[in-house]
Amino acid sequence: MPLVQINDTELYYELSGSGPQTLVLLNGVSMSTAAWALQVAAFQSRFQVLRYDLRGQLQSGKPEAEMYSMPQHAADLAGLLDKLAIPAACLIGLSYGGAVAQQFALDYPHRVQRLLLAGTLAWSDPVNEAIAIGWEAAARSPDPALRFDISLPLTFGAAYLAQQADKIPLMREFAARQQWLPMSRLVAGIRAHDLRSRLAQINAPTLVLVGEDDRFTPLYHARLLASRIPGASLRVVANCGHAIPLERPDEFNRLVLDFFDASA
Repeated sequence: MPLVQINDTELYYELSGSGPQTLVLLNGVSMSTAAWALQVAAFQSRFQVLRYDLRGQLQSGKPEAEMYSMPQHAADLAGLLDKLAIPAACLIGLSYGGAVAQQFALDYPHRVQRLLLAGTLAWSDPVNEAIAIGWEAAARSPDPALRFDISLPLTFGAAYLAQQADKIPLMREFAARQQWLPMSRLVAGIRAHDLRSRLAQINAPTLVLVGEDDRFTPLYHARLLASRIPGASLRVVANCGHAIPLERPDEFNRLVLDFFDASA
């Protein structure tokens, strides 16, 4: 799959499917495009699906910087859409990707047809700050997977951990291979994120999703987003943690298709 020069870096992207609209899948902070496999399979018969690694993520460039900011990510997405001749798209942002999606909807409102924000936040609060500090401490330890161990109970709900325990070692191995320096630049970007005062300017139809058991971005974050974005709807996914597309893929896909089909 191709790498394309965007701004001062290269972005890895995958484009599949066909349809009158494009769905853009925006990764969580430690994700790669591979994590969306169950969504692409469900969406590509009705939509063109674009997924890509943000700057700093697995297969994209990792330029020198103190942080990879949300405005920079939004500018990268605008550049990628330009390269692919996509004038406007529907955005699906998970966690970190949800922060990118908010920024893009504010900076490029004419390019957003619909907006789905899943397990995300409008600002980095003291809890998020404490998580980031814990990750930094883990990065200084000799165990490359310690950050994953810290994050595990925050990322997944109890039902997923009980039913999918065999998948956890592979995820831990993947996390151990991730470089901390580019990850730290991504983390710095989310720590600087605060769009609370601007959410009322988002004019795209918006659906906010949150897992009932999400400890990473708890329900109060979703409620704030839904209350401040004009006309936004809120759906709580039962028996689910932070990683909704992985934990409850069938329900997530149904909610996405119902929401985006409504605008087709």
